[in-house]
Amino acid sequence: MYNSYILSAIIFYVLSYGYYLKISHGLGNKATYLQMRRFVPCAILAVLPSAVTRLPLMSPLLIIPVIIWLLWIFTYPTLYYISNHKVSSDFEFHFEAVFGLYIISWISALGILIQQIPGLALPAAVIITVLEVILLLIPLAQLGYFVLYKACINENGMQMLQETHYNEIIEYFKSLPLAYNIFSALGVVLMMGVCGWANYGALTQTQPLSLYSMAVLAAIVAFLTCYLWKKKHGVFIRTAIVEFYLDVKTYLETNKLYKSNMRERVKNLTVQPLAEKFDKPSTIMLVIGESASRDYMQAFNMQYPHNTTPWLNKLKETPNCIIFPNAYSTCANTVVAVSNALTEINQYNDKKFYEACSIIDVVRAMGGYRIHWYSNQGHLGCADTPVTLIADTADVAKWTKQKLNTVQYDESLLDFLDEVDPQRNNFVVIHLKGSHFNFLNRYPEDFTRFGTPGKYELELNYANTIAYTDYVLSKIFAYAQEKLNLQAMVYFSDHAVVPDRRRSPNFEGLGCMRIPLVTYFSDEYIAKNKNVVETLRQHQNLYWTNDLAYELLCSVFNVQSNKFDETNSLASPKFKYRREDLLTNAGHTHI
Repeated sequence: MYNSYILSAIIFYVLSYGYYLKISHGLGNKATYLQMRRFVPCAILAVLPSAVTRLPLMSPLLIIPVIIWLLWIFTYPTLYYISNHKVSSDFEFHFEAVFGLYIISWISALGILIQQIPGLALPAAVIITVLEVILLLIPLAQLGYFVLYKACINENGMQMLQETHYNEIIEYFKSLPLAYNIFSALGVVLMMGVCGWANYGALTQTQPLSLYSMAVLAAIVAFLTCYLWKKKHGVFIRTAIVEFYLDVKTYLETNKLYKSNMRERVKNLTVQPLAEKFDKPSTIMLVIGESASRDYMQAFNMQYPHNTTPWLNKLKETPNCIIFPNAYSTCANTVVAVSNALTEINQYNDKKFYEACSIIDVVRAMGGYRIHWYSNQGHLGCADTPVTLIADTADVAKWTKQKLNTVQYDESLLDFLDEVDPQRNNFVVIHLKGSHFNFLNRYPEDFTRFGTPGKYELELNYANTIAYTDYVLSKIFAYAQEKLNLQAMVYFSDHAVVPDRRRSPNFEGLGCMRIPLVTYFSDEYIAKNKNVVETLRQHQNLYWTNDLAYELLCSVFNVQSNKFDETNSLASPKFKYRREDLLTNAGHTHI
């Protein structure tokens, strides 16, 4: 009796999960098995309203949502894969399938309930049709974009769509062939007409339902209305194309505020260099790691059985290197940690992002340095706006994802260093992908130092990412020393991670906060800035949080400024913090 519904659920599941596996890149075992389980209730829920009420499988209340599901699971994931699989080493699109399956359940359950209420068929048909057409047009518009530009919509395209004035939109459509515009307009009208006619016909077909069936349908509608459409963490806004749209929207809005406040932010900024100038053009470098825990770095933790830091082990034995064994992250969130590290914002003040000066502002005001930002993190990620905005104020800002046919291992950042002019003073910021999950995707398979190449072993995979970061750091250091007259280099991670523990948005202890902090200074730098280096040596075992990196970098540049509080600088004799004063977990937890 229910065979056709069971078969439908199986088809929904196999298509959703199978295509998810096919179109995703760099999935770890956790994600693979998680979605294997997650898609089961989604597929069951997709057919449950129909099975409970014996709704015909060819009913428009089922067929139109199924078309929506097919378009959502295939369109953006496929177009993204075609355009980016040579550029991006890991991506996955499970929310597209979840959203599509839940839409089938939500619309069919809602429609069947409306059938029971006389007089609601026409207004309900209009509302459901408008929603369905919008959900159909979103993937169809992406297909149209792909046909026109031969690529999936990217950041520039999304920014163009959001920033274009309506007059420019009109002019754009006027520039297209008349036949294209007529066909598009007629297509939308036809879609509205067919969906409206089909929905109205389905909604006027009444069938008696038991109280049990009505209760099941009402529960499904209530649950999915909340789960699909809520403003925070709803499934719709977490689908890739909508999340991308919102990321760009947030970026543009914050960009306007950050840029409009820039003049106000820096108009009273005064910066006075205190050190002697270097004998010839020089480079100061900041490297920001990702998810690196000092607990898994033998240079910090001699008890760790794997030598994950052979380069750093040697460097720390020289008088030019200082490692800090008591450094902690502000929080286990890249955006918050990095934006706080690079600006006046910290856990101990209440400054707003758009009001706070960044280290880039300070170096620019200091004069004489060309500022470079090179990142393997991607220009716009989920809520990545503050970090991107800081990066965009550099003289040169580039991201590896924008280089076609370049594998996204951190070693690819080395190519950018060829652009740095050795005849100028430079401040170079490098943002690594480091040890971000999925760990197997963070290093080439032939680099494997621990465990079996390609085998999913969380801790050993993580150890390999740490070793690979050590290798990349050695390459960056060697290049800067040889060709850029490296004077100072600071390395710290945004936050740490416990590799065999599932990451949670909640604070789960200091394991995710214990980060490396390393400084290197040339002989010339030490001779000209003895006070900075000697103070850091004296403070080597003090506790520190990376939201105070802005002040540390101000000291490395050895400047005096009205936007530099020396009491926050680990390199200042005035450093005021002790372990009992310091906070983590975004200011909620004492170290």
